[in-house]
Amino acid sequence: MAKKIMAWSKCKIEIGKTGDADAMATELTDIGVISNQSSTLSAEAGDALTATATGGEIVAEEPQEGTLQLQTTVIEPTNDLLKTLGIADANGKVTTHVVSGNWSVKVTPKNKGAIGIKAPKTTISYAPAWDEQNGNTGVLTFNILKTTEVAAGTDGADQNYWYERFTTDAALK
Repeated sequence: MAKKIMAWSKCKIEIGKTGDADAMATELTDIGVISNQSSTLSAEAGDALTATATGGEIVAEEPQEGTLQLQTTVIEPTNDLLKTLGIADANGKVTTHVVSGNWSVKVTPKNKGAIGIKAPKTTISYAPAWDEQNGNTGVLTFNILKTTEVAAGTDGADQNYWYERFTTDAALK
């Protein structure tokens, strides 16, 4: 039996603007120091289409895809991160909390050989926070979207997916 390499503990999260035809960003930026045990990937079930006969008997049901969400908390988010997100200038003057456009996100786990994810298309929500125990933090929520566009000159076989799993080739430091 092969040894299991777990994707727990420390991770690195990087973001970049989604490319043409919903392609994974080619340039990624590290979001910074992540608060301990704050990163989660969760799914919610989608609605279901149902056909109901007289008397309330369900005779057919077709489940719909739900949603995927990645959430993490950044410790002492930098002005550079806020500028990258397009919500502040280089001096830290925050002009909005709405992050525009589609973004790619990559989550790399600490252990070499562990499985990470790359989602080429997400929307990002940013919520600043502060408390006496944790100081300044920023909660980033990534709503993972299914890619839909097809690159010109391709058959589209590389599109129409939520995220890609990958095996890390080096341990994080």
